[in-house]
Amino acid sequence: MTKHSALYDVCTVFVITGMGFAAMMLSGCVSAEEQRHANLYEDAGTCTDFGARYGSRSHTDCMMRQQERRDNEQLLNMERARISSETARNNLEMLRLMRERRQH
Repeated sequence: MTKHSALYDVCTVFVITGMGFAAMMLSGCVSAEEQRHANLYEDAGTCTDFGARYGSRSHTDCMMRQQERRDNEQLLNMERARISSETARNNLEMLRLMRERRQH
């Protein structure tokens, strides 16, 4: 592996990691309260579209399922970010080891 390709690999890792952080930061442009209201509005519309009348047991159950879906999606996204971060860290460690071996 040449010096240029190793540098390219390091830069690629940083670019990919940076894009992930930028996406997470951009998703935070709305306050938590505003996002909660938007989610409630969207969920109420979804449940109404499914035929659940506001205030009924089926509407409440639907709203709970929508929140559970959103919570699961958030957990999945957090796990994906953790895996991505771990992969980047492992890649940097591998590059460090490769450089070390090349010098010996």
